[in-house]
Amino acid sequence: MDSDRVFAGVDLSTGRSGVTVARLSGRLEVHSVRRRTPEEAAEELAACEKITAAFGGPLHSWRTAAESAEPIGQALREGKRPRSRAADGELSRRGIPVRRMPVMASAAPAWMRSAFGLARALAGHGFTEGKGAMDEPRAMLETHPGACAAVLLGRLPFGRTNLEGRIQRQLLLIREKMALPDPMQAFEEMTAHHILSGRLALDSVLRPDELDALLAAFTAWRASSDPESVTWLGDDAGGWICLPAKELSEKYTK
Repeated sequence: MDSDRVFAGVDLSTGRSGVTVARLSGRLEVHSVRRRTPEEAAEELAACEKITAAFGGPLHSWRTAAESAEPIGQALREGKRPRSRAADGELSRRGIPVRRMPVMASAAPAWMRSAFGLARALAGHGFTEGKGAMDEPRAMLETHPGACAAVLLGRLPFGRTNLEGRIQRQLLLIREKMALPDPMQAFEEMTAHHILSGRLALDSVLRPDELDALLAAFTAWRASSDPESVTWLGDDAGGWICLPAKELSEKYTK
């Protein structure tokens, strides 16, 4: 692995508020975690000569992915709609919640369309997509932050927006050797007065979008540094989702 390669994660959950970009070094040092407009994110990522970027969502619409593939492409031309992408079906079968992607890009929610636009911009800067691109100077891949947390924990995580879910994800990343503040400090500083007054000091606990961006960046790091320790779900027609575990459970539960 190149010592100067950057590993980035892109969270798209904030929708119209922009995207959150996390950048890691090869030693899992956190360079930055910032909210950006899609245009700013494209500029920041394209400025890196060697980079692997993981999106917490699809890189392109299903129709674009499937037009050149059979039999899905043929089904689309005949007006038949497949039930789901292969990757999404694999996640759902394992008990991991997924947001089904519409066949038409115009029907996709705003956060998905932001992902499509950002991926197009990066492709214009020489980024190569998919599981066969990890050795390229500039690579991008799709992941699923919730599924990343599940496969690393071995069970479904708490809700991403809940305090316990945020702490759980942050502790998980710390366990994976990422340099982050200890979220348990929030409890050490918590008193009855803080709770009664509604003034909780939670500065040591990262936001949900920051944690999802870091989970994506960690997946990018693992896919590049140890390709044998990740799993790719999907197919060429609907796209591939990368998860940071060599083996997956048949079912993830609480």
